[in-house]
Amino acid sequence: MTTSAIACWIFLAGLGCHGDVHAEDQPDNREQERQERLDYLTQQASGFQMSIAGTSGQTLKFDEQPILRYTNPVRNFFTDGVAFVWNHESEPAMVGALSVRGNGKVFCEFTLLKSLSLNCDLGLRQVWTPEKMSQVDVPFRVKAAAPADARRQALLMRQIIRRFSVQMIEVEDSNSKQELRLLASPLAAWSDSSTGVFGMCFGFAETNDPEALVVLRYNPEPKSNGTQWTYTLARMTSRPLVFELDHEEIYQVASYWTNPRSATDSYLERGLGEYPNKQ
Repeated sequence: MTTSAIACWIFLAGLGCHGDVHAEDQPDNREQERQERLDYLTQQASGFQMSIAGTSGQTLKFDEQPILRYTNPVRNFFTDGVAFVWNHESEPAMVGALSVRGNGKVFCEFTLLKSLSLNCDLGLRQVWTPEKMSQVDVPFRVKAAAPADARRQALLMRQIIRRFSVQMIEVEDSNSKQELRLLASPLAAWSDSSTGVFGMCFGFAETNDPEALVVLRYNPEPKSNGTQWTYTLARMTSRPLVFELDHEEIYQVASYWTNPRSATDSYLERGLGEYPNKQ
């Protein structure tokens, strides 16, 4: 190697070292920003008040541990979303998702899972008073006997949920339908050792943002004329949906924004303003 070649090699190596040092001097702040968005959305969600109508201040209990963090890159070039649950009697009664999108706007959507009447103060102009009058604890037949232990119950429910499917329809083109995929893990699971009740909430998504929910519930000692196995269906999108069980349609919901809406609707989608700029 000639002297000039050696000098050139040393010069290029020096540039490489300098570049590495510079990269270390400019740390990636994306993870910190992601944590800040989570903290902000959690704080917003914890401030919502959801009380049961007709009671003396009985409220749903907010669980600050998110059930899902999602991005949904198909619908927006940037989305950072978090889903939470609000419980009633140790079971999920409300699922809510809050997200920051690429334009800096904050959005929320909520869906009721129980036959309850609520008064929900979400910081909007009008109090939301949802009621869920259908598709709650609908009885259906399960041939397999329910196992006694929780682990096997969970495995059985993971098998049963595959009998359900959901199609999402584009508002602009009713012929444009797509089969939503079942998320790999249930969004929530709960059990009551004193009653033997066991339940799971599953999500169906286009990417990783649930557009539809199916709740499976097993009660070994149902009320009179009741059945041990039930399902609950809920939307988590403003787009039309078609739910099927064993390849037969059981329920459909129309477009949220192009149809009349009411304060008593069991689903709500709204904007919550701007995400605060921390720069």
